[in-house]
Amino acid sequence: MLLLAVSSCSSNSNKTTPIVQDITESIYASGIIKASNQYEVYATSNGILKEVLVKEGDTIDQETPLFIIDNEVSSMSSENARLAMELSRDKTSSTSNTLREFEIRMKLASDKMENDSILLARQQNLWAQQVGSKQDLERRELAYKASKAEYESVKLQFNQTKLELLKVYQQSVNSLKISKKQQSDFTIKSTIKGKVYTILKEPGELVNLLTPVAVIGQISEFEIELQIDEYDITKVKMGQRVFITMDSYRDEVFEGEIYRIAPYMNQKSKTFEVIAKFTREPPSLYPNLTVEANVLIQKKDKVLTIPASFLLKGNKVLIGKSDTVNVKVGIANMQWVEITDGLDSKREIYSPAP
Repeated sequence: MLLLAVSSCSSNSNKTTPIVQDITESIYASGIIKASNQYEVYATSNGILKEVLVKEGDTIDQETPLFIIDNEVSSMSSENARLAMELSRDKTSSTSNTLREFEIRMKLASDKMENDSILLARQQNLWAQQVGSKQDLERRELAYKASKAEYESVKLQFNQTKLELLKVYQQSVNSLKISKKQQSDFTIKSTIKGKVYTILKEPGELVNLLTPVAVIGQISEFEIELQIDEYDITKVKMGQRVFITMDSYRDEVFEGEIYRIAPYMNQKSKTFEVIAKFTREPPSLYPNLTVEANVLIQKKDKVLTIPASFLLKGNKVLIGKSDTVNVKVGIANMQWVEITDGLDSKREIYSPAP
């Protein structure tokens, strides 16, 4: 414990002499008990709370559904996205009217090109035998070139249309995925394996992104969240011992150890968040129990001390009704101050006038 035995020379007397004793320096902090990994659950979208799927005190796994928000509009949007995807998928199939029309046109163009190719070959043979006119040969050549260009054009249109339909289909698939993801946002799930400590909303209530709907944390694993003043934070180190008292366990002191120091200051409270874990834990704990703590900074054995109320500003003490002497001080707490120079154990000192 941090409380020191008070000597027979009470700090409330008018005068006393310094005494040799053990002294500790500690920092006071207030805080609360939290479940490990405790967090507030928020809605992922605005709406009306439709269903509460768990009860307070339930143990849950990661990804366990907790709440369902009314998602009628989202369901309709998802259904529309599904229908659009199926429609675009049908347009890319071999039975699609659009592609079938192009296939028929391409077949006709191919047949005409093949026929014009045969007629051109015949005309070339006749021309080689000096049968027919040069004009007939040129007409056949032009007809073949035209039918070939038509075939290539229809083929290009077919490939381009098929590619565009495939892109539209892929876009519709993506839209359906997005719609399903948005719809899943209406089901709030746990991010950890733990326990439901409290439920803050009931079915039919309006929920939004700013108001928590539940509090979840680890089962039977607790930590102490302390607020340390900015003037004291530089003295706090990892692994330091913490002595904790709680209204729930009066007249008992529990021990803990600092294991995390937040590297930023809360601008409003001018404090730093420091987390400690119990090394000697109470038999039963609940989130949000209030605590008071003393963080042990250092301890010295058998040093010269005076009551803290006897020390004047400027590190002076009264050795007479009005005479003072300068002293050097070491560590201190609310009750006692270490004197490293300027006094001995036989020198009487006086309490300042109230």
